[in-house]
Amino acid sequence: MQIQLRPFYLMVPTLMLLTSILLAIMLFMPASRASSHDQTSALLGVCGDRQFKSFLDIRDIRLPSSRVGQWAAIEGIVTQVSQGQGEQEGYRGFWLQQPHQKAYSGIFVYHAKTKVKRGQRIRIFAQVANYHGLTELKKVRAIKVCADRQQLPKSQRISLPVNSLTELAALEGMRVLLAQPLIVSDLYGAGYGLGNYGQFALSSQLHYQPTELISADRIRKGLAPLHVKARDYLLIDDGQSKPYPSYIPFPNAKGFSVNNPLRIGDTLNEVSGVLHRYDEHYVLIPNAKDGAVEIKSQARVEAPYVEETANIIVASMNLRNFFNGSPLNIAQPNRGFPAKRGAKSYQGFLAQKAKLVAALTIIDADVIALMELENDGYGKYSAIADLTRALNKTQEIERHYQYVIPNRPQLGADEISVGLLYRADKIKVLGSAKILDSNNSKHVSRLFDDSYHRPSLMQTFSLNNKAFTLVVNHFKSKGRPCGNSEIDDLQGSCNRERKQAALALIEFINQQVPRERPLLIVGDLNSYSQEEPLLALYDAGFSNLNNSSLLDRTKARSFSYSYQGYLGNLDHALVNATMLEKVRSFDSWHINSIEDVLLDYQTEENGQVYPSIDHYSAPDAYRSSDHDPLVIGIEF
Repeated sequence: MQIQLRPFYLMVPTLMLLTSILLAIMLFMPASRASSHDQTSALLGVCGDRQFKSFLDIRDIRLPSSRVGQWAAIEGIVTQVSQGQGEQEGYRGFWLQQPHQKAYSGIFVYHAKTKVKRGQRIRIFAQVANYHGLTELKKVRAIKVCADRQQLPKSQRISLPVNSLTELAALEGMRVLLAQPLIVSDLYGAGYGLGNYGQFALSSQLHYQPTELISADRIRKGLAPLHVKARDYLLIDDGQSKPYPSYIPFPNAKGFSVNNPLRIGDTLNEVSGVLHRYDEHYVLIPNAKDGAVEIKSQARVEAPYVEETANIIVASMNLRNFFNGSPLNIAQPNRGFPAKRGAKSYQGFLAQKAKLVAALTIIDADVIALMELENDGYGKYSAIADLTRALNKTQEIERHYQYVIPNRPQLGADEISVGLLYRADKIKVLGSAKILDSNNSKHVSRLFDDSYHRPSLMQTFSLNNKAFTLVVNHFKSKGRPCGNSEIDDLQGSCNRERKQAALALIEFINQQVPRERPLLIVGDLNSYSQEEPLLALYDAGFSNLNNSSLLDRTKARSFSYSYQGYLGNLDHALVNATMLEKVRSFDSWHINSIEDVLLDYQTEENGQVYPSIDHYSAPDAYRSSDHDPLVIGIEF
């Protein structure tokens, strides 16, 4: 093949172009590297140079100032890293601390890209920011490792309760140590909780609702401190920001489970980590490399206490919306679920019923007062009939329960109602049931408004020809305001309506029950022990068993409900003087208030409405409701 060569002068432009490109590449590469190095040096300066133009101590940033938005060079030791791997999603950053300072020397750096190691001394250039009350650094533009394997700053000791929250504010971002007896006081944390974000709260003691201990009037007069809990409340976090963790590292390395629960009242003697913040909550994040937190679990009480001399047991229990589906759909696989309240599926309902039956079977009461039943009457397919059948399957035939049927198709117009079960072979009903609602409250000063409260149910029973009367109640909740928009800052919404309902109940009892007959008032009154509705009942001569000397056997204060780190009694058992002589024991059986909601009947398999990772339900009594049942032993 003949090859035709191009004249040399035609190749010159091409060679010149190639040469220019090669020169550019040769010049560009070193220049680029030099430029990057120069830029980093311009932002950071030299390790250890505190006189550098943009250098700031962490203290300069952390102390109250207007530095948000400012760019600065900072140097410190990496004390803890929370980047996250695989399914685990950490805080996407790390904590820096400057040694030899006891306050305002730590800060969180939100930066998930660069992998730093605990114990490194690093220098970074970043922007000061504020995230939900936390001063932090973000938008890291340059980072340099100055040294490895540095000694970590010593943990600062703190004790709960602190004298002021400013003590915790000064230690944000720093290593801290609590070395004192501590108690698990709350499982709901910052409103996210154990199952959502792996959080729980520690305190030096359990805390009670202020109005459980002292009246709102006395609190307003300054006779009781209100803000102790805020200074005695520290969240412990699993170090993961991803919601619904599949593994919760509490109470120990085995992780949370049905047989290894974390409960209010559990204890530990020491915990350390870095102190973080989210809004008004201070959060301690233990370092996983230091080992798992080891919490000492308290033993569960397997049955309520009843004095041996008692020959009749009365129980009161809030069922937390027991709805059994529509009877019109009884033959369908899902039976009309989800219902208006309660379980979201038929399988969820079966799980709920199994837990309630387990609790009521252990209680073994002769009379059971119920709240939050579906208000669907008393027919074969009603909620109360369904529960009674299920409970009777666990009983000998001579101990079967029946339910009280008032002379009405249902109690009021609310979606839920109260109810009464009794062992017909042991206890007899005397006369028909009486109902307190808006209709007959017209004859008692029109105090009771059943557009707010569920109608109260009164029934007289007889044991060995000795008569006693029981009234079961469920007053309006503290949540949504009533029509007059009345909100009491200490006693919750609708306190006035609840007080009027208590006064109506007093007048109703005075009209219907002879003064010498033993009488027991039970139910969810949605009022703590020193709030005005209860004070009205005390003034009328009724004694609250929650506050009685019958608790001396345990030396413990009574409670039936936990809310935002406060314990208290929303559920009450009150007696007149004649009944008080016959009461032998009283117990608030803590199967619900101190247990985490993860243990309830709802799981992702049976209709949980949010994307939880929740497989913790078991057909046992624990977390069968959100209120503890009350159990009263009486001797006739």
